[in-house]
Amino acid sequence: MQRPFERQNQTKFFRDAQKWALRGLMMCVPMLLILLGLEFFTNPNPVPAVITIAGLVLLCFFFAYVFVAPDDFSLSATDRTLGIASKIFTYTRHGLTPEATLGACQIILPETLASAICVTDGSAVVACWGEDSDRCPAGTPVVLGSTLRVLQSKHMEVFAREAPAPGEPRFFPRLHAGITAPLIVRDRCMGTIELYYPRYSDIDARQTALATGFAELISTQLASFELERQQDVSARMELRALQSQVDPHFLFNTIGTIVSLVRTEPEKARSLLIDFSNYYRQTLSNSDALTSLQNELGQGMRYINLMQARYGESRLKLRVDLDPATLDSRVPPFILQPLLENCIKHAMRETEPLSIVLSSVETDDGVQIVVEDDGIGMSRETIAHLFDVKRVTGSQVGEAERQDGGRRRDAPTTADGSIKRGGGLALANVLMRIHFFFGEESGIRVESREGVGTRVVVELVGEPHEPEGSTLPSAQA
Repeated sequence: MQRPFERQNQTKFFRDAQKWALRGLMMCVPMLLILLGLEFFTNPNPVPAVITIAGLVLLCFFFAYVFVAPDDFSLSATDRTLGIASKIFTYTRHGLTPEATLGACQIILPETLASAICVTDGSAVVACWGEDSDRCPAGTPVVLGSTLRVLQSKHMEVFAREAPAPGEPRFFPRLHAGITAPLIVRDRCMGTIELYYPRYSDIDARQTALATGFAELISTQLASFELERQQDVSARMELRALQSQVDPHFLFNTIGTIVSLVRTEPEKARSLLIDFSNYYRQTLSNSDALTSLQNELGQGMRYINLMQARYGESRLKLRVDLDPATLDSRVPPFILQPLLENCIKHAMRETEPLSIVLSSVETDDGVQIVVEDDGIGMSRETIAHLFDVKRVTGSQVGEAERQDGGRRRDAPTTADGSIKRGGGLALANVLMRIHFFFGEESGIRVESREGVGTRVVVELVGEPHEPEGSTLPSAQA
């Protein structure tokens, strides 16, 4: 018994049969030509035989053409189908917007025998094109019985109408038949595509197949758009969760530092208080737009000023070497400060000073930002798991919570007095923002040697985009 996975490939079988039949015909043609010549010279009355053999030769050529031509026809039809699908995808990849849907309608209608096409989103007309399309503009409420039935049943319907139902408007007075096909996304009917014909006899199996095929094509693209939208929403929510983590240890320690300077250095305390206020105002803001590298530098400098007030300028040094040509470059919000914060949290030694160098350069295809320190560095194993957020957070905070009976007051702290969450959380946060605005081609590269220091390179490739939809919150590691 033949196993299921050993079943004959029908396409291959017919292709092989086609080749053998073509070879047989090509062998028959020379033999028939030879018989034709013999009959012409040996038979005193060769006309009937010549006509018969000539007809057989022509028949052989005809069958040979029939075997070969379908490949050319199929190739042409395949190219045309792929071309139409590609054009429709270009219009519908951002959902059912009126402009994009109208462009898709203008592509679909000439491929059918229909005189008009209409696309709805389940509640109103999105776009209409063809005969009397001005009677059914975008925004017209869905009231036709055929449309309402398809929205309810989720099945295609072919309908004919001689007169409109009572109270039903006559959008296409000269078109008396049509096909309504549902647009299904995740088992939900998101709308319909409707083709209208002058007569019911104009609708055949090919027209219904075209309507079903175009509906499934648009449904597939809408499902892809919905998936991308869900991924954007998920990214926004994840970044919002990171944004909400205001570290009380850092907050209290910074306030304590400012209070200690109020009497001895009131001007410095005043300046630090302004930096502190602006820092948290910016950190807690819901920024949904790209910012400039100059603004990012300002937020980073505010953080460094607060840390230098705590540890002293001799112990914490920052050198800025940004290319002036990059200062106006558009970058994701909150990508510099978390990297500078990481240097202080995880690179500072017990007593020795820490030097940080912040630089930027223009590249052939974008901007490169580098944050480098001469701190304690990292092992290769640590670098390998830097972007594994669950690993870096769970191994530290989780352990402290278990030892303290679920409370966080004994959680390990870092050099700036904040909770030690692991360097990977800040880097993962920044990487999410980079991918959100610049795509997967951009990213972060980390180089480090234990006892020597760490170099973090942010590479922003190409032009950024600002996704539409709900606002994107700021992020804080």
